[in-house]
Amino acid sequence: MPTSPVTSLLTLALLTTTSLRAQQYSPLDFYNHVQETNGMYPNMSTLGPEYYYGTSFDFSGVTTVDGQSIDARVTLTGTSGSYEPVGWLPHYNQQDDDLGAYYRYTGDSSQPTGGVSFTLTFYQGDGSFSTVAELDAFRILIYDHDGEPGQSETVTITTADGFTGYQLHNDSGITASSGTGNTWDFDARGENHDEETASGGFIAYYENTSSISFSLTATTSPDLEVGKYGIFTGFDGNLSLTDIETSGFGSFVAVPEPTACALASLGGLALTLRRRHHRR
Repeated sequence: MPTSPVTSLLTLALLTTTSLRAQQYSPLDFYNHVQETNGMYPNMSTLGPEYYYGTSFDFSGVTTVDGQSIDARVTLTGTSGSYEPVGWLPHYNQQDDDLGAYYRYTGDSSQPTGGVSFTLTFYQGDGSFSTVAELDAFRILIYDHDGEPGQSETVTITTADGFTGYQLHNDSGITASSGTGNTWDFDARGENHDEETASGGFIAYYENTSSISFSLTATTSPDLEVGKYGIFTGFDGNLSLTDIETSGFGSFVAVPEPTACALASLGGLALTLRRRHHRR
């Protein structure tokens, strides 16, 4: 007996929402950096303390897919406002496999809003960084995304990069909203969180992509102390900071989220197809 249009559409909707949870995610490890670190104590901070300043920073063996080693490169793609990049912190945090990005406000009160943007691109793991590799599915915990009482922070993610959804930590105070164009903004509440926990973080999920991009932006009050101009964001590609558990996080939110309106539209389309089917 042939499947009805209604059944087909509802099945497709169900598979679309549930398949995101059934993925096997490739873990990402940012320990093996190719270039040697070339700085100490970024922005006079104790974070690191070793870091690398440069436009591109390469990592070998960040993951393995079907027995094939995968390399990765982070590349600075732009700056805006009165902000400048400080550098990258490799093998950061408790498990020594996270990546930190550090930038700072330069103090020009006429440009209080701005930041940095960069890409993370995957390559076949032969050390040449010449053949791009696509990963089926992976996820990244983005943490210490909190800001200061006088400095707000936003992480912007592009949905065209294969971004499929997110989870917010229950204690983060982070809010997520559809941004300008094909993007999502994750805004911090401006309260300090521990740099070594996931409490000020969210998990971003990706599928079928070889490159992803991030924009890190801030708005700094002229009243903020000069010593707090530095802005750090951590990236945990294997969720080692949470021991792979996501129990401290809210429910997975698909992007675009399958809202009641979308499901109603599917139902309306299904009803139209069923009527046409009966009229034949």
